[in-house]
Amino acid sequence: MQVLDRYVLKQVSGSFLFGVCLFVAILSAGDLLFRLARMWLREGLPGEKVVAIFFLSLPQLLVYVLPMALLLGVLLVTGRMAADSEIIALRSCGVSLARFFAPFFLFALWVCVGTILLQEVALPLSALKLKEIWSGRGFFWPVEERTFFRDVSEEGVERIFYVREIDSHHEILRGVVVQEYQKEKLRRIINATRARVADGQWVFEDGVYYEVNDRGEVERVVRFARERAKTQETISGILKTRKSPQEMSFAELRAYIAQERARGQATGHLEVLLWHKTAIPFAALVFALLGVALGVASPRSGRALGIGLSVLIVFGYYVLFSIMSTLAEGGVLPPPLGTWIPNILGGLGGSMLLLRQDSAQ
Repeated sequence: MQVLDRYVLKQVSGSFLFGVCLFVAILSAGDLLFRLARMWLREGLPGEKVVAIFFLSLPQLLVYVLPMALLLGVLLVTGRMAADSEIIALRSCGVSLARFFAPFFLFALWVCVGTILLQEVALPLSALKLKEIWSGRGFFWPVEERTFFRDVSEEGVERIFYVREIDSHHEILRGVVVQEYQKEKLRRIINATRARVADGQWVFEDGVYYEVNDRGEVERVVRFARERAKTQETISGILKTRKSPQEMSFAELRAYIAQERARGQATGHLEVLLWHKTAIPFAALVFALLGVALGVASPRSGRALGIGLSVLIVFGYYVLFSIMSTLAEGGVLPPPLGTWIPNILGGLGGSMLLLRQDSAQ
C-alpha cells in the first residue's frame, strides 16, 4: 500500500500548492495589494519594502489559506481519480474508503502542524517585523485598540499599562489603566482618560489614582487633572513592539486573558480568539474528510467544479464559524464549544457521507 500512499501524496501535494497560490491571490488582491500599490506609487515606499511587507503579511493569510487549499487539493485529486475509475479499481482490490482516506489524513495532519507553527511562531515574528518597517517609514494605522504593555524603564518600578486605544498619529493613549509595582508589590493604580509622553515623562490627564498599602488595601484616593511619572519609553517605540491579541501566541494570549480576568475585565472576546487558534488549524482534518467524501460522491467533477465546491464549503464553514463565535462572545455558548462546532459538524457530516459511500459499494 506504500505505492498508493506515495501516489496520493504526490497528487495532492501538487493540487494543494495550486490551491495555496489561488487563494493567496484571491485574498490579497483586494485590500493588501491596493494598499501596497498606493504606498509605492503615491507615498514613495521603496519597491524592496513593498515586497518585504507582502511576504511578511503572508503568515496571517496562510493561517486561513492552508486548510482551504487542502480542501481544494483533496477535491481535485479524489474527483479526478473517481472520474478515471481509479477508485473503483482500488475498491475491486479490496481497498476500503477508510484505507484510501489514510494518505489524505496524513497530509492534512502535516497541514495542521504547519498551520500551528505559522500561527505560533511565524505570525508573531512577522507582525513585529512589519511594525518595524511601518514605523521606519512613519506609517501607522490611525488607531490601535485594546492592548497592554510593560514599562520598566524607571529603576525599581514596573508599570503595566492597559489601554483601550492608541492614537498613533497624535501619539496619545486613551482609556488608560496603569498598575504600578515597586519591589514586586502593587503600590498604585492610575486610571486616566488620556496619556502621552513628553520630556521623558508619562503625562496622565483627567483621572484618579489609588495608593495601595502593604496589605493590598487602598489607603488614599487622589483625583488629578495632570499626573507625571518618569519613563524612557516613546509611543512610537511601544507601537513597534506591542502585540494585538490576534498576533499573540496561544500561551501569550492565555496569560493576557488571566491578567484581564484579575482586573475584573470581560474576556469573552479574547477567549473566543484563544480558541480560534485551536479550531482553525484542525479545520484541515475536517476539510480533508469532507473533500474525500464529496470527491468520491461526485465522480464526474472537473477542476472548475472542484474549485466551485471548495469555495462553497469554505464559505459555509466560515459563515457558521462567524455565527457560532458571535454566540460564544455573547455568552450564549462556551468559547471552546462555539469555535469548535463547525469542526464537529463538518467532521460528523464527512464521516457519515464517507461511511455511506463505503457501504454502498
